[in-house]
Amino acid sequence: MKKKDSNLINRRALALESVFTNGNKSKIITTHGIHYSKMSVLDLLNSACMRYASTLEGRMRAIKEIMNYYHKTPVLINPNEFGAFPTLSYKDVECVWIFNHHFYVNELGNGISQIVFDNGIHMTVNVSKNVLLKQQQRLHTALSIISKIEHSE
Repeated sequence: MKKKDSNLINRRALALESVFTNGNKSKIITTHGIHYSKMSVLDLLNSACMRYASTLEGRMRAIKEIMNYYHKTPVLINPNEFGAFPTLSYKDVECVWIFNHHFYVNELGNGISQIVFDNGIHMTVNVSKNVLLKQQQRLHTALSIISKIEHSE
């Protein structure tokens, strides 16, 4: 079942975060509901990248070099379709990965924000609205530029 959990990291994924309950290591929030996995967030992301012939490290390295995004680097899991951005350093246990779905942000104060996706699913993250919107823009810019590079060849 473990490897199959990474199949939930697809175009329907909304967010991915670490949890430490009942032997689970991650919580996968999708348009179809919430799923828990015994795989870590980074293992799930890496397995998802592997479905598209790369690794998490490879995807991050490419964006760092092409876009000069060296901190909180977004990842294009399938460069033609979807990716995610980290809210904090990807090594931080409190890092939440947000996928490229439309959302709006309610700033709750003290660097805490609520993300509300179009389908009504919402979650609270420990970063400011500014950081979320900047990271969202970086992800969408990377998706757009990579798409243009691929279509120009």
